[in-house]
Amino acid sequence: MSENNQSFISSLQLRMGKFATAMNRNMYVTAIRDAMLAYVPFTFIASVFLIFAAFPVEGFNNFITNLIGVETAVWQGKLLIVYNASLAIGGLLVAITTAYSISDKMNLNKLQVVLTALVSFLIMTPTIFLEESGFVLKLASVSAESMFVGMLVSIFTAVIYRAIDRKGIKIKMPASVPPAVSAPFESMIPSFLVVIVFWIIRLLVDLTGMTAVTLINSTLGLPLTILGGSIFGSILVKLFENILWFFGLHGGSIVQGVMTPVWQMLEEQNRVATLAGQVAPNIISNSFFTHFMSIGLQGAVLAALIFAKSKQYKQVSRISVAPYVFNVGEPALFGFPIMLNFSLIIPAFLSSVVSGVIAYVAMALNLVPVPTGLVQLPWTTPVILSGFLVTNSWRGAVLQMIQLVVVTLFYLPFIKTVDNKLYQQERSE
Repeated sequence: MSENNQSFISSLQLRMGKFATAMNRNMYVTAIRDAMLAYVPFTFIASVFLIFAAFPVEGFNNFITNLIGVETAVWQGKLLIVYNASLAIGGLLVAITTAYSISDKMNLNKLQVVLTALVSFLIMTPTIFLEESGFVLKLASVSAESMFVGMLVSIFTAVIYRAIDRKGIKIKMPASVPPAVSAPFESMIPSFLVVIVFWIIRLLVDLTGMTAVTLINSTLGLPLTILGGSIFGSILVKLFENILWFFGLHGGSIVQGVMTPVWQMLEEQNRVATLAGQVAPNIISNSFFTHFMSIGLQGAVLAALIFAKSKQYKQVSRISVAPYVFNVGEPALFGFPIMLNFSLIIPAFLSSVVSGVIAYVAMALNLVPVPTGLVQLPWTTPVILSGFLVTNSWRGAVLQMIQLVVVTLFYLPFIKTVDNKLYQQERSE
């Protein structure tokens, strides 16, 4: 590699490193990322119950009905209790996790900030009036559709709370009073002022004739939704993530911390439509990006495992195959290596993009069902199994098999070129 090329690569790597470091040190980005990670277990828990509550095989539903002697709608409703208490209130849960995460990074009283953010979020949430029940909060008002509002309310709650706290505007208790007693009193004025701010904002929003969710999603959230909800935007996002990985930076952590709320909102729309007996409207969603647009590096592992002649590639592929069953790619990324290996730069950048486009086209042509939104699986769920579960169809599993074949063939000529060089070096030693 020439000296000029080496200098360019070093400069580019330095700039990418500075950008990634800035993103990873940004408390707001990391707070949102950590908040979404805290929310993930509940998406999985709810999905387990939702699978059986909305099982697509009529014979299975009839079997359970006959087995327990209860009408199908009744036992399905019992299973939906868990869904309604977790995934159906995604916006509320993310508001709580965001408030906790950002208050922790700001070294504020976490409990008081979380409670203040929760009250503020509910102030911004519309209610309906029913004669027999009074004012009622609909689950739909605190679903994943309200995630943007939840995150913004929690972040601004913490920002305002910190500003008031730093000004010393609080009830000061004597030093002899235990912290457990003094903390609630000290937070009273900051919490009160935060609540007043959001109450005023709510009144102003009401003047527009829209809800806070509609207003935020149609303004601030719209550009991100357009970016994350289209195949062209998803390609750009995936390319950027792959570029970061290539330079040794955690692309998933940086990119998905920003985009996951968008994909989660699209996932929720799919879930609502599926439960209503309609076709899921969004091909791009959290499940699509996680389980269909992240199949790429597996091709390097499979190509080397099947065709490699050099000891290095044989050994690396054998070590990498078991972790990659659960989509853990670091052994391959750093073992081949893929990182900063310009002989593999083309498949490193494009393999997952190509496989993602194949999946998108297959779903757009109705050859494979769109992810239903009923099941949200962790990223470590093995390929083929995840395709079956998120689409509720064997065709999802077959699609992932085809993707694996495509990315393996994509990587093959590049892997063979590098492998042959390594093999010749090993023979000459």
